[in-house]
Amino acid sequence: MDFDIFFSFFYSKEFLLAFFTTLSVATFLSWCILNSKRFNQFLDIPNHRSLHAAPIPKLGGLAIMASITFSAVLYSPELLYLLPFLLVLIALSLLDDLVTIKPFIRLGVHFLTAFTFLFTFDLQSNYLFLIVLLFYLVWLINLYNFMDGSDGLAAGMSFIGFSCYAVLSIILGDLNFAIFNIIIITACISFLFFNFPPAKIFMGDTGSIPLGFLCGALGIIGWYKILWPLWFPLIVFSPFIIDSSITLLKRFIKKESLTEGHRSHYYQRAILIGYSHKQVALFSYAIMICVGGLGVLAVIINTQESIFSIFILLFLFFGLLLRFLDIMWAKHLLKKHK
Repeated sequence: MDFDIFFSFFYSKEFLLAFFTTLSVATFLSWCILNSKRFNQFLDIPNHRSLHAAPIPKLGGLAIMASITFSAVLYSPELLYLLPFLLVLIALSLLDDLVTIKPFIRLGVHFLTAFTFLFTFDLQSNYLFLIVLLFYLVWLINLYNFMDGSDGLAAGMSFIGFSCYAVLSIILGDLNFAIFNIIIITACISFLFFNFPPAKIFMGDTGSIPLGFLCGALGIIGWYKILWPLWFPLIVFSPFIIDSSITLLKRFIKKESLTEGHRSHYYQRAILIGYSHKQVALFSYAIMICVGGLGVLAVIINTQESIFSIFILLFLFFGLLLRFLDIMWAKHLLKKHK
């Protein structure tokens, strides 16, 4: 691998301007939200499903998305067609953070936004494949929201996941696409200053829903631009995807509500067992760095054997990890009922 391309990119005017502009705007807006009496009226009040004990401001996602939008207009004109989709999801999510919107209305808007986004591409694929892509994108939009329940988790995982997108974009020479990912990464870094355990602010739906869309949309765009295969985003964001998907499947099998809030996710159970928010966040970061690195390596090597080996390795690792957490949870419940 030629590391000179990284040095030239990170010393480039485009990178420096995008990085420092986004960092400044995101940090300033996060500080304003934290210190504004008006914004501080909108709090995440703890309930029986919460993992925090005190009310926390929940509109931090505005700082993330406003800084991304602002910098994208200035430094990433190639991807400005994404902004209308983002603005729709930001507006919907902000409204949902302020006054609860019925789940079927939210989901309907998510499907319409994802469908319209996919319609902008000339994919020339069969309808079944397009339907799979549609549900994949809607699932990513929602699972990001599901996984935003622990201090520093969603922002930190976004930093790592979009960094993998950026790294491959730089290696393969698509620097404009890399800049857009850098903008997202920088906004998440800034937000982590305020959200890392113990969190002073939450991103709320206003941050998690659009970030989920960007996770899926940029994965599809990267595939469309022939930067990576479709399985690459699945590997990079596999900790989020596996936790949410397995949890949803288990709740479906038990005939539990799929729309009501709960504390059944593996990261939630880890905290309920006794691990701290910081421990869960750092452990999740370590996992995502490893799986993201494996994903980047698999794309670079690009052999069937390497791809197959990585999927087998991930299957075994996540299988053992989830089994361990299931056993720990069963022991926790046993002690609790004694």
